[in-house]
Amino acid sequence: MHSQPIAQVMWIDQTVSVKQSELPALFGKYFEVTRPHAGSSLHFEIKRQAPSLLLFDFDYPERPGLKLMELTKRTFPSIPILMTTVQHSESLAVWAFRSRVWDYLVKPVSERELNRALLALREMIKNINGPERHRSICGNKSPLPEENNVAPRSTTPAELMPALAYIEQHFREKVTSAKVAESCHMDSFRFSRSFKSAFGITFREYLLRVRIKEACRLLEKPDIAVTEVAYLSGFNDPSYFSKTFKRYAGVCPSEYASTDDHRRLLGDERLALIL
Repeated sequence: MHSQPIAQVMWIDQTVSVKQSELPALFGKYFEVTRPHAGSSLHFEIKRQAPSLLLFDFDYPERPGLKLMELTKRTFPSIPILMTTVQHSESLAVWAFRSRVWDYLVKPVSERELNRALLALREMIKNINGPERHRSICGNKSPLPEENNVAPRSTTPAELMPALAYIEQHFREKVTSAKVAESCHMDSFRFSRSFKSAFGITFREYLLRVRIKEACRLLEKPDIAVTEVAYLSGFNDPSYFSKTFKRYAGVCPSEYASTDDHRRLLGDERLALIL
């Protein structure tokens, strides 16, 4: 292993709930980690520091942060960008890669996966030559994913962001309100009241909607059994899953899976209930 970092990574922290100390230690093994200087523009700092890698670190990506990342890639096309995010969707991943993001990692990232990405980045940076650093890249013409057009930061209290992150990471498992409340440093009573006040629905209702939304996504894939979808979405009882899915979607899972136009099948009211 290298005794000293071989390159510099600029960490552009776009998170609300993820603390600086939670940046994985593996970054320090391969890179010298710096941050933009407070009060200076990001692009000025990139020119001043000339980093080898830009890390855009998100928990819940907002439109301004994503547009900043896109503009940064256009301005500095030769500098690779690593994007990390808690909130994940296929549309967000596709948009990121169309924006020429070098790699896209969903948190929490396993040590093995992060090690793979950083080793590959290290080798790629070694091979960058002069002409490569001045090539031009076509800008991304794709619109931002719909779910990232509304800024969560303006609608969700910062103290509840850890709860959303916890649910996003663990909804396939048994999730208790006490555990989620603990992630927000609250007792269960205060957490339940705060959550209902912020979102207009209970924590349990929110969790169900997250699971049903994931079930909808999985059911749109060919050759996947309804029972498997139930377990992958966090439902341990396939019968309960079918009843709950029909209550939200208006159709049973097998009917939803067999249609070609899922949004039309659900209708606006059902979509609003799930999404």
